[in-house]
Amino acid sequence: MKKITLALSLLAMAASASAANLYIIGDATPYGWSTDEATALLSTAETPAVYTGTIYLKADQNFKFMTVPDWGNTEYGAAPDASLTDGEIALASGTDDNGYGQLRVPEDANYLITVDTETLKATIVKSAYQDTEIKLCSLFMVGSATAGGWSVDEGTPMFQDAEAPYKYAAANVNLAEGSFKIATVIKGGGSFDQKYFYFRSADNDGKMALNQDGDLQWSIAETAAYDVTANTLTDDLTIAPAGLSAITAVDADTDAPAEYFTLGGVKVVTPSAGLYICRRGDVVSKVVVR
Repeated sequence: MKKITLALSLLAMAASASAANLYIIGDATPYGWSTDEATALLSTAETPAVYTGTIYLKADQNFKFMTVPDWGNTEYGAAPDASLTDGEIALASGTDDNGYGQLRVPEDANYLITVDTETLKATIVKSAYQDTEIKLCSLFMVGSATAGGWSVDEGTPMFQDAEAPYKYAAANVNLAEGSFKIATVIKGGGSFDQKYFYFRSADNDGKMALNQDGDLQWSIAETAAYDVTANTLTDDLTIAPAGLSAITAVDADTDAPAEYFTLGGVKVVTPSAGLYICRRGDVVSKVVVR
C-alpha cells in the first residue's frame, strides 16, 4: 500500500444533472435583445425556483429575465418603485414589458446573479472574477451519448463555477456509448448553426473549438457516469469517470489492474506512447506511457 496523489482536478458542482432555465436579455448583455443568443441562468432539482449565473453587464442599460427565449411569455423585471440597493432588488412578473420595470446595474462588470421566482427577489452583485468578460451563464451537452439525444431543448446542462465563471461542469452525468458536442445557447443552438457550438478540436481531443467546420464531436466508448468539465478561457475539455475528482490522497492497492483512458474519456485497452488517465481501483492519476 502506498500514497498516490490525484492529478485530476474537476469542479465541485451540483450533483444533480437536471436543471431549469431562466434567460437574461437586454441592451446590458453582450448580445443585446437577440433571443437566439440569450444565455440561461440555471436552477437545480433541489432548488427549482432559484436560478444563478455570472455574466458581463453594461452600466445604465436595460435587461430583464425570460422564462422562454421567445416573446409573449412570462418575464421578470423590477417591481414598481424598486431599485437595486446593496445588490438586492424586488421583482415582478409580466409579459412584454407590462407588469414590471427594466433592470439596470451601476457600472460595467461581471455580475453574479441569483433570481428566486418564488419570493420574487434577486441579488445582482459584482463577481470576484473580473479579468475577462463572461458572456455565457451555462453550456449544454447535445448528442447521441446524452439523455436528451439531439434535442438542444433537452441538452444536458453544464453548471458555471461561481468563483471561476469561465469553467462549466456536468458532474456525475450518465452518458451512453455515442458522441456529443456542446451548445452555447438553447434557441440559437436549436438551429444547429455551427456558430452556436463548441466542437472537438481537430488538433487535440482534449480541446474545444468554437464554430469549427467538420462537426467534430467527442466520443463516449463505454456507458457510465462521467464528470465533464469545460474551460472557455483555455478551451480545455475533460471527460473522466465520475466520483473520483474529490480524492486528493488515498491509500491505493498497487496490485489493482490498471485501466487507461484518453484525456477525452475514451477507454484504451493497449495504450501506445502518450499521456493518459490511469485508474487503479478507486484511484485516478495522469500518467505518461513511453
